[in-house]
Amino acid sequence: MIWRCDLVPQYEAYKPEIDAAIQQVLMSGRYVLAENVAAFEQEFSDYVGVKHSVGVNSGTDALMMPLWMCGIERGDEVITTPFTAIPTFSAIRHIGAKPIFLDLEPDTFLMNLDQLKSKITERTKAIVPVHLFGNAVDVEQIRDIVGKDMFIVEDCAQSHGAKVRGKMTGSMGNFAAFSFYPTKNLGAYGDGGLVATNDKDAADLMKKRRMYGMISKDEFVTDGINTRLDELQAAILRVKLRHLDAMNKRRQELAAIYADLLPKEHIKPQAVREGMESVWHVYSATVSGRRDELLQFLESRNIQANVYYPMPTTKQKGYIAAFGEGAPALPVTEHLSKHIIALPFYPEMDVKIMETVAKAIREFYGV
Repeated sequence: MIWRCDLVPQYEAYKPEIDAAIQQVLMSGRYVLAENVAAFEQEFSDYVGVKHSVGVNSGTDALMMPLWMCGIERGDEVITTPFTAIPTFSAIRHIGAKPIFLDLEPDTFLMNLDQLKSKITERTKAIVPVHLFGNAVDVEQIRDIVGKDMFIVEDCAQSHGAKVRGKMTGSMGNFAAFSFYPTKNLGAYGDGGLVATNDKDAADLMKKRRMYGMISKDEFVTDGINTRLDELQAAILRVKLRHLDAMNKRRQELAAIYADLLPKEHIKPQAVREGMESVWHVYSATVSGRRDELLQFLESRNIQANVYYPMPTTKQKGYIAAFGEGAPALPVTEHLSKHIIALPFYPEMDVKIMETVAKAIREFYGV
């Protein structure tokens, strides 16, 4: 079976380092908010180019925590994309805000910033750009549009190492949310997340709030929740962070190989604008037609492909109540949902696997 994402080869590549890191934690007897979390927070801050990082339980919490810090109240509006993993939306809803959606650019699959100014109202409190599939939204352009006082919370769950004109995603907004779900470019072996910011006061408060508002075992100085990055995941992430640039470079090389192998008239990969550097979290592309038939054909050849995302957030049954009759028209998003596909892709993938995938697709389209 050719998997869409195979995590075993990466573990095998760094097994001695990862095993040693895990063993060190187990022998320390310290498993919650100890030296590995503190070290990883500093190392990740240095990597992204920010002053502070706060490790949390998941990428979803990494979005909720900064939205909480923005002082958002029930009924306030947060502008984002409808074409993203559901945690982006659920974090906004959990805080009590109303999501306002921009439609997409049809080639980059990113939020269309030409629509941004028209969506801003007196209730708008934050913008959440999503750096989707490793591709980068122009956060500097967003800042030019919204001004210096609007909160920007970058959703970097899929963009570890991506850049906007040389600046790391996660370094340009007021806050940035990272996920370390196992399939991410920088993935843990369980859940994990992190908030990056240059705001020291906000970082200090989030570090209290991630552990019930605690400053000692008997003293609580603010309201809080339980959302902590654990020592085992931090130790694993410290190992993988040392190799992230090399893994991302290989993703970029493999994306270029795919572009040569695949039939260009039928498969159009996500476009990357000039000045943006994608890290190809997912090799996502639009197909010329018969997408669902292609998925079935690939499955018959033991090739797993996925669809990210099969429907806009506004049409998800569990969340449709948020919109009711007021669900916005999103023609580009709805078209993309019917034509997008994610092909097998991970940095350790052998080129022979890519050739097999491309051959199957060419056979399906008769080219």
